[in-house]
Amino acid sequence: MNNLTQLFEIQKALNKANYPDYKRVSKEIIEFVEDEKDLKKVLNNIKKDKPWEYICGCTEFYTITLKVNPNVLIPRIETEKLVGLAIQEYKDNDFDTVLDIGTGSGCIIISLVKSLMLPTIHKGKIDKTEFYATDKSVKALRVARRNVKEHDLKEIIKVRKMDVIERINLDGKNVLLLANLPYIPEEQYEKLDKSVKKYEPKGALEGGLSGNKYYKRLLSQIKQKGMRSFTLILETEESIIKDTKKIFKEFKPQIIKDIYDKDRFLIMRG
Repeated sequence: MNNLTQLFEIQKALNKANYPDYKRVSKEIIEFVEDEKDLKKVLNNIKKDKPWEYICGCTEFYTITLKVNPNVLIPRIETEKLVGLAIQEYKDNDFDTVLDIGTGSGCIIISLVKSLMLPTIHKGKIDKTEFYATDKSVKALRVARRNVKEHDLKEIIKVRKMDVIERINLDGKNVLLLANLPYIPEEQYEKLDKSVKKYEPKGALEGGLSGNKYYKRLLSQIKQKGMRSFTLILETEESIIKDTKKIFKEFKPQIIKDIYDKDRFLIMRG
């Protein structure tokens, strides 16, 4: 089978599975497979609605390559803006600690640190800041640790198992909090694409009845931490963002849109 025939078969399978970016993925599949046996295996997985990122075991996020598997959410392009917001906040402030809460694959904290190490983006040093990636899932943390190691950041990013921020001492510190916690309401979760429900971890997506279960918990823990000051940037869902904003109303959150012009992020300071 020549490359053109392969490409036709791949694009046919991707179209049937309603892959939105089938042209890019079909080219990646051709580069990925070594023989007809490999191709058959990939196409069978595609027909079973398995996401390409889980089939090949990696994904691109904020120009870097990250390992992923069904124990972590596949990073979305919308979340890249959270990294951009975090870079700007870091450049404008003197943070003692940066926390990526519910880190999953580690995509946010790794992208942030690697960006801040580029002199074209940040001319200052980051060695006086502590960087943490937290998650309650042991399996997710294995993926995050692997990505941290592969990007040579083991000496910079500390990966810790915990519920939100409960076991980190932040007394008297100026902290940058980055949160992309599960925020899909229960009813809305049931309506997600079947490939998402079948393969991506429910615990990284569903945020309880209202979608705000974990953000309420985060607020409670923030109030217990005795921070000198903080900036919180969080990602949520357009349909519940006004309710999320009300939860944090004492900190006067500002709504920021994503690349698709949807209300996606809240930024606030305390």
